[in-house]
Amino acid sequence: MKILTVVPISKGIFKNNLSYFTTKDVKLGSIVTVQVRKKNVPAIVISSAPVKNVKSGLKKSEFSLKPIKSIVSDSFFRPEFIEACQIAGDYFVSSLGLIIKDFIPIKILELNNHSTNNKKGGNYFETSLLQTTKKERIQNYKSVVREEFAKGKSVFFCLSTLSDINKFSYELRKGIEKYSFIMHSNLPSKKIKEIWIKALKEEHPILIIATKSFLSLPRNDISTIILENESSPFYKSQTRPFTDARKFAEILASKIKAKLIFGDSMIRTETYYRLNPTMTVSRILSEAEQIIIDMNQETNTWQKTKIFPLISLKLQQMIKEVHENKEKIILFINRRGYYPYTVCNDCMRTLLCEKCETPLVLHKKENEKNIKFICHKCLKETLAPEKCPYCQSWRLMTLGIGIQKITEEIEKIFPHIKLFRIDSDLIKNSKQGNETIKNFLNTSGSILIGTEILFSYVNQPVERVAVISLDSLFTLPDFRANEKVFNTILKLRSLSQKTFLIQTRMPNKNLFNDATRGNISGFYKNELDARRESQYPPFKLLIKITMEEKNSEKLKRDLEKTEKMLEKWNPLAYPAFIPKVKNMHIWHLLLKIDPQTWPDKQQELRQILSSLQPLCKVDVNPESLL
Repeated sequence: MKILTVVPISKGIFKNNLSYFTTKDVKLGSIVTVQVRKKNVPAIVISSAPVKNVKSGLKKSEFSLKPIKSIVSDSFFRPEFIEACQIAGDYFVSSLGLIIKDFIPIKILELNNHSTNNKKGGNYFETSLLQTTKKERIQNYKSVVREEFAKGKSVFFCLSTLSDINKFSYELRKGIEKYSFIMHSNLPSKKIKEIWIKALKEEHPILIIATKSFLSLPRNDISTIILENESSPFYKSQTRPFTDARKFAEILASKIKAKLIFGDSMIRTETYYRLNPTMTVSRILSEAEQIIIDMNQETNTWQKTKIFPLISLKLQQMIKEVHENKEKIILFINRRGYYPYTVCNDCMRTLLCEKCETPLVLHKKENEKNIKFICHKCLKETLAPEKCPYCQSWRLMTLGIGIQKITEEIEKIFPHIKLFRIDSDLIKNSKQGNETIKNFLNTSGSILIGTEILFSYVNQPVERVAVISLDSLFTLPDFRANEKVFNTILKLRSLSQKTFLIQTRMPNKNLFNDATRGNISGFYKNELDARRESQYPPFKLLIKITMEEKNSEKLKRDLEKTEKMLEKWNPLAYPAFIPKVKNMHIWHLLLKIDPQTWPDKQQELRQILSSLQPLCKVDVNPESLL
């Protein structure tokens, strides 16, 4: 009889290792089924020992060992993948089981046929950056695939979303459709299993185009991992264990000795700094005319007419030209709804959701006369009140502009022009989104008004693009705010063929000038100076600890206790940007540490973070501090 140490791959199990017994020979890396809390869950075998070797330990144990339920598959994972997961577990302060679960498609664990070829993959680990236009990146990627295929090697092309897979797969697969495998979690379970098995059995080198979950594919001949759209926030998990696929891909590539390529039109500032690129371009050129409109000048018109300007005279003229020339124009606005804020002119309080304490957004529901408030956190809807709920004043004032207000304004000025709108309030699935964009592109002289969701559906440039407003993003108390604005402008700029226009009340801000000129190196210089002064990444590694509790007094006590435990690292306590969601009060603790010391030289800190109660969420390298 043997004692197996296994790692459960299931949510809600925070222990790293559990022990079971079996009379069978089970290889390391095998998938077995074990019982945890009366529930059968998959687990990976990480060690095996004869019972005589652990007999004394068993006698002292306070519980009796259970048998494993079944052996699902022998040698399921590559040893290098398990090693990468162990390192990632240390880095992200998480159990090995949760890390493994985050990087495998769960339905694959049901497979028992798991044979693969024995060809070897990469020979050395190397990380490089490819920062240029999408068109040029695709050409580079195709060259890499051809070179690796000629060497008998396979390539893994990693993307963060299904929409990105749709954008890149068509071009990358041309000519090698037979040896290209597309995998993502939206596929039916049966289809995922079928493609997985085919990808493993194929003797010829293959191109895998997939999301992060499929990095676990145990194909031995992968020599290159390409991680496209490196700046995408979707590479970072928003739930436990808060892994970052960019970091994991780097760890995995080092273990399998593969080349790793980070690609994007604009790489994140910390990645650019850390890898010290020598081959990236410092400027992305555009043939479109670049125009920055100072909306402060437009306010002079408001002083006379009392009509607040949303659409500048220059933009109105451009829309007329679009219609006359039978062109197309995209108008971008970064906020949903009609008005983002409602403020009382007497007590000066912003109307907030009673559950979430987040500003209520005014919406006009389609085909309904009444206007409503919607909380964008808990999605609760209420009729817009006539009086202030705090002081009963009638003097309520709406602030800011949303996509519904802009749509209404455009329809008033240009009632004869066909207008399409794309935002998450209107578009509920990819079919609707694709249909909207298809109709827009097939309609000459039309307008598309959209929020950030349009990037998921617009795959080709149009004649004109204009930014209605982005200024509100600068008000977010987050160190990535400038980078987000700059990246958004670059993406919109790349969609414009003839004219790119920005409306702003901060026309002299260096960021706008650098963005319209495609001056990425100029942005990096200013951004790195600002982050160095404030001690943000890449100069410090951030660890955010989030605590939630319905009872605000209990939260305060727990927060003080945790602060005391971490006082050696000077934690900063602050309320979440939205301090209450669904009646849960939320606070954060922020640690700033030397990135060179994590995690190997911070064992004491790791032990403390690992010992925190499960309600404390530990996020290493958070995407946002809000």
